[in-house]
Order: sequence, then structure tokens, then C-alpha cells
Amino acid sequence: MHRLSVPLHPRLSATELIRVLLAAPGETDLSALDPVQVRSLIADVLTQHGYDVLDRSPYYPELDRHQDARRAVRRAYGPRFLDAPDEQAVLADPLREVLAAGSRKS
Repeated sequence: MHRLSVPLHPRLSATELIRVLLAAPGETDLSALDPVQVRSLIADVLTQHGYDVLDRSPYYPELDRHQDARRAVRRAYGPRFLDAPDEQAVLADPLREVLAAGSRKS
């Protein structure tokens, strides 16, 4: 007898994970969460709202909350996307932030 395992949830892209975090309560400080808390929050949001949240959550990359969500996903799931250049690009810091950080160090 052979057993097949079927994942109970689809594998989400970096963009989808960001959208899930953006649907979390506004008072949640996404920049202060450690990787375990990020994963737990994603599970909580998906449990509460289902996968429909992926279509309903706003996506405004220029907002600070979006950047906090992107960084939280990178902290929690970054290694998962090492072989996916498109996903790494989504999680990368915007060029203006990299340049600003570089000029502060000089």
C-alpha cells in the first residue's frame, strides 16, 4: 500500500503572502514580528478570512505598511524563494531605499 500526501493549502507566492499580511488588523506592527509570529499571523488571517482575502486586500507598494509586510515575508519565508528570481525581486528592497541606506552609511 502506498500513501500519497496532498498539501492542505496551496503554496502562496510572495505577493500573496504580502496581501495576507496587509489584511491583518491595522494595529498589528508588522515590523516587530519575528518569523514565527509572521507565519502564525498569516495562518490566523487565512483561517479567519479564507483565501478570498487575496483578492480583497489592497496592494499599494508605496505605503510603509506594505513595505513592513514585504520585509516580514522576507524574514519568515525568504529562503523558500531562493530558487525563484521573480519572487526574490518582489521581496527585494526598493532601489531608492537601498541607495538611501548606502548614503547614510557613508
